[in-house]
Amino acid sequence: MKVKHTPCGIFTIFGATGDLSRRKILPALFALYRQGRIGDDCLIVGVARESGLGDDGYRALVRQVLAGIDDDAVARWVDRCLFYHTIGGSTPGDYQAIGAKLSELEKQRSLPGNRVFYLAIPPGVFRTTIEGLGEAGLNHSPGWTRIVIEKPFGRDYQSALELNKLVHRYFDESQIYRIDHYLGKETVQNLLVFRFSNAVFESLWNRDHVAGVQITVAEDIGIGKRAGYYEKAGAVRDIIQNHGTQLLALVAMEVPATFDAESIRFEKIKALRSVALIDSDEVVLGQYTGGVIGGQTVAGYREEPGVSPDSRTETYAALKLEVDSWR
Repeated sequence: MKVKHTPCGIFTIFGATGDLSRRKILPALFALYRQGRIGDDCLIVGVARESGLGDDGYRALVRQVLAGIDDDAVARWVDRCLFYHTIGGSTPGDYQAIGAKLSELEKQRSLPGNRVFYLAIPPGVFRTTIEGLGEAGLNHSPGWTRIVIEKPFGRDYQSALELNKLVHRYFDESQIYRIDHYLGKETVQNLLVFRFSNAVFESLWNRDHVAGVQITVAEDIGIGKRAGYYEKAGAVRDIIQNHGTQLLALVAMEVPATFDAESIRFEKIKALRSVALIDSDEVVLGQYTGGVIGGQTVAGYREEPGVSPDSRTETYAALKLEVDSWR
């Protein structure tokens, strides 16, 4: 089967040296390149605060990230498509410099001016980054422009509304992607096929035949160097209100009229509105302590670098929910 090549441009990653970029974004972009879905006309510009890294230093870092992949395409992709820019203090001049670098690369490679800005950064700097891009005029380009905002989208309902208002000040809704990278997992995507493409199974997927469904999101790694983020988030904001809620919606939703984004979104909202108020007696919160995983001794949460020794941040959350629908 011939793989469709997607015309690209420049994919700019803010937080390009962080955990999310290393573990998820960069390997995913390389996988698309190796599959032929993006080509040498899709440049990756990493933006972060590390000074002195430069293009060569960042390429060396990405080679380490992809070290487990034995493929000649790694060297070609890294050398031809990856670049780096230090953002400094997030001043207007920093964003103007980013714009100048993108324009220079577009001119050198004869690119159409299509740009994606991916915010793989802590939620606390969403505001300054969005304002910086908007005030520097980077919300528009010769081609199309997209901004991708990683989860969590706000700390609570009010902050989510404020963030939405801010991003709409500079970007049209058609330019905005509020993303939950968990939905890209093959197992998660298989849920739709598993539920709706099997007529026998779908007819049994109801309260008459299913007593309950347990959704487990388990990890065998600690927080690593993410204490600055995790101490302010915890398991509920990091997992429950995005990854877990999305999985709940996919499990409980009805068959959408069509499999386009709006129809699926509509059915997800209906499912979530059917969830009864949560009883505090049906919630358990906890925090991991030291132990052994895979024969290796691992530290407890309070012993992780950057974590307060008396931290009350939850790293474990279990909830029992009831979906009040006919199903």
